[in-house]
Amino acid sequence: MAVAETKFRYNPKTLRYERASVSVVTIALHGFGYLVLGGAFFVGLVILQNYFVETPLEKELRAENAALQHYKVVLTSSLQESNQRIANLKTEDQALYEQLFETKLIATNPDSKVDKEEILRAEPELFGNWETSTREQAELLTSKAKQRNIAFSESAHIYKSDIAAIKSLPTIAPVADFKVDRLVSGFGKRINPFHKGLYHHDGVDIAMPSGTEAVATANGTIIKANQSSLVAGFGNYLEIDHGNGIITRYAHLAELKVRYGQKITKGQVIGIVGSTGGSIAPHLHYEIIKNGKSVNPVYYIIAGLSSTEFDQLLSFSIKENQSLD
Repeated sequence: MAVAETKFRYNPKTLRYERASVSVVTIALHGFGYLVLGGAFFVGLVILQNYFVETPLEKELRAENAALQHYKVVLTSSLQESNQRIANLKTEDQALYEQLFETKLIATNPDSKVDKEEILRAEPELFGNWETSTREQAELLTSKAKQRNIAFSESAHIYKSDIAAIKSLPTIAPVADFKVDRLVSGFGKRINPFHKGLYHHDGVDIAMPSGTEAVATANGTIIKANQSSLVAGFGNYLEIDHGNGIITRYAHLAELKVRYGQKITKGQVIGIVGSTGGSIAPHLHYEIIKNGKSVNPVYYIIAGLSSTEFDQLLSFSIKENQSLD
């Protein structure tokens, strides 16, 4: 077993060799030297790790940063362009819908706008594919928009000569405060309330309280204003000529608010709902006659109704039930 060597130093004052001792300063200097050496070694390891050794996580982050730098500008531009096109198409669609149907278009799908930040946080290996997909979708959207705009302009172009015909269309409901569930009997084969046999019902029956206002569904001229005390037939009724071969008929009115030959405007009150003539309950019997032939009025009542409400109205109108007249 090795024995630790004892060190001696000559002391000139005592003229003797004495055991050597370690001073505090010596200990401090040695300790400081060790710290400096250890710090330098640590810094060297960090530099080696950061600049010469790449971990899998660092490699993935470096690839993601490179993808972000390369695609960010292109993707942001594509997203902004495609979202702007979508927004413009929605605005134009809304405006066209309101002009044609005189009601707001209710959105049925959630907003399809792409979240830019979500894409920028995507995995690097998917980032490029996502950018390519977004650009292709934008290009496809533009192509479809151009094709459909051309097709729409060719099939739905409106000439000046068509404006009068469009204005003559009776597109609003014929009574005030109309609700779709008020239509209790539709156009077509129905059960007669008196003899219980099947017959062709030439209009629709809208059940409303007595005193409800009946309104003109389009501009026109009163061509019939008949009043009758007979408990049969149409009772008190009106007919309005809207031009372009379209006539509307309002039957079983309690009171007429217009006279023969009078010019009336769309939405004007023309009578009061009642139950005169061959009627079993207060309601308005409403007909549309086009070129001398009765047509289904439901297909014209579109103003002020959403697509959902129109579907409900249509479903109510096709039930083969008993009419009120």
